[in-house]
Amino acid sequence: MSIQTRTLILPKSRRPLTYELERKAVKRLNLRVRDDGTVHLSIPKRTTVAEAEAFLRDHEEWVLGALSRMEKRAEAHPTAATVGDSLPYLGGTLEVVWRSELPARVEVDMVNRRLTVFLFDPYDPEMRAAAIETFEKAETSKLVTALVDRYYPLFAARGVPYPKAIRVKVMKTRHGSCSSAKGYLNFSSKLCEYPIAFIEYVVVHELCHFLEANHSDRFWREVARVLPDWEARERIGKA
Repeated sequence: MSIQTRTLILPKSRRPLTYELERKAVKRLNLRVRDDGTVHLSIPKRTTVAEAEAFLRDHEEWVLGALSRMEKRAEAHPTAATVGDSLPYLGGTLEVVWRSELPARVEVDMVNRRLTVFLFDPYDPEMRAAAIETFEKAETSKLVTALVDRYYPLFAARGVPYPKAIRVKVMKTRHGSCSSAKGYLNFSSKLCEYPIAFIEYVVVHELCHFLEANHSDRFWREVARVLPDWEARERIGKA
């Protein structure tokens, strides 16, 4: 699609804003301030220019703030915008790319092993940490829920009710826990950083606590019934 370069007078500051307008096959308006200071607005095909510019006016403070922060960063750290981060994910890594764009969200490109994070201020350390924590919680929740569903039939046959809650939260010292009395399973949000073989082990380990509450020999026999190679899997989490 073609890109138009347009200029709009912002209502509060009375400053002219030059921006790029692009119609794309998107469902929402996406406003981005690029690393070079270019303001780019992509809009759905049926959105009018008037609607697009109303959106820009509504987000005047955000645009000016993003431009100001970018200018200050460029002066203090000329190469800061090109510095990449990485995040452990399923035993490998994802390159993390930070972008200044609304709405805030994350996009995962598994082909190129890249996680793009769109934030109000992508250089704010608290916003970065919160975005990564939210991403990891969501990913871990999807993974452990799918694995509980996969292995649960083995436990249902033993009379174990389906867990009343599968919770994912920040856990500093453990990968998971089980409250057999309440029927709760708890998992560390960091689990998505590990290989799937280890995540499977943690899920089965906690499910086995519905059969044996402690770590007795009987408990480990229950784990071995489901995962005969559990010791090798356990070592992955200690590496």
